[in-house]
Amino acid sequence: MLLAWIPLVEVPTAPPGQAQAEDARWPDEYQTGQFLCHADFPLAAHRPLLDSLTALEHDVFERLSLRPSREPVHILLFRGKGTYQGYVKRYFPEAPLRKALFIKDRGVSMVFACLGEGFDVDLRHECTHALLNTALPVTPLWLDEGLAEYFEAPTAQRASGNPHHKYVRLNAYLGQTARLEDLEAIRDLPQMTRSRYRDAWAWVHFMLHGPQEAREELQRFLGDLQALTPPGVLSRRLRQRLPDLDARFASHCRRWYTP
Repeated sequence: MLLAWIPLVEVPTAPPGQAQAEDARWPDEYQTGQFLCHADFPLAAHRPLLDSLTALEHDVFERLSLRPSREPVHILLFRGKGTYQGYVKRYFPEAPLRKALFIKDRGVSMVFACLGEGFDVDLRHECTHALLNTALPVTPLWLDEGLAEYFEAPTAQRASGNPHHKYVRLNAYLGQTARLEDLEAIRDLPQMTRSRYRDAWAWVHFMLHGPQEAREELQRFLGDLQALTPPGVLSRRLRQRLPDLDARFASHCRRWYTP
């Protein structure tokens, strides 16, 4: 959903009272890959995390076989929660007050986050949304969130270290696995409960680490979206390639190794 317009010339406007001179530049700014970072605090201590976003950029496009986008993504970072929420409320009054946000307005992609617990996870999650948005005209809601849940983990933990996995595995042993069609029926973000985020992550994990046919079909589905070709329904495409899809998914959830 497009929200209220944020004043933009070359970069987003700095928070009130923190503009420098007449160009309203932020106290600290830094560029890494296609990410343009603006912060109301010094970024030196956070540059390793910011630099790792270029690896995230590479991983997202390579793993999903998407044509990379050079569209810039502005990352607006705040030291305090109050300043962060005040800034978002001022320029985007319709936006939910969450720990971090991705918003695209008038063609400008923006990620908002503030320092605190889980800052690195939140930043990777929202930057994944931004990268997908720069490359694709639209992404199904469940898939957009499932991919963000997958790529929010550090690289070494994506295959076997995500906190979702122990719950997915336990539910699978109890005979409780999500049907993909139920996720595809979700149309609004409030419907994405915690368990739905977990289910979306599980299906993405299955497609990226399970049968080759599933990975190929995910990549082809996203490729069709990028090429503006009607992609059809992903669950139907997967079932054509894997008639025993539900059984394969359940087996994957039960057996994937977690150290």
